[in-house]
Formats: sequence, structure tokens, C-alpha cells
Amino acid sequence: MSSQNQYPDITAILAQKAQRRRERASLSFAEKLAILEKLREDVAPIVQARRERARMVAEHASREPKVDPKK
Repeated sequence: MSSQNQYPDITAILAQKAQRRRERASLSFAEKLAILEKLREDVAPIVQARRERARMVAEHASREPKVDPKK
């Protein structure tokens, strides 16, 4: 028995994606840098939280007694 998959039509999505790429490609270098800076600002809280979480994990691991795997 063969069933044919029915996928949604994404033609409009792909066209919009291509249009946005053309728009970004037409921006000046300074405008592209400004976009990158905005993205960095937007993700800064996430990056900070990840660093803090990693610091806490490392600090916790250093406090735990070491287990000898030979025992």
C-alpha cells in the first residue's frame, strides 16, 4: 500500500525568503553591521545567562568530592 504525502504549498514562503535576502544584500556594509550589533544586544541576556549557568556548574563540580572509579 502506498500513501502519498500531502505537503503544504510553501511557494509564497520561499518567495518572501528570497525577497528578504535581496533586500539584505542591497544594504550597505554599515547597515549590515548595525543589524549585527542589534542582534548581539538582543542575545546578550541569553549569553550572559548561559555563562552564569556554566560558571555555577563548574563551581558546583569543583566542590563535590572526587570519586575514585577504581573503588
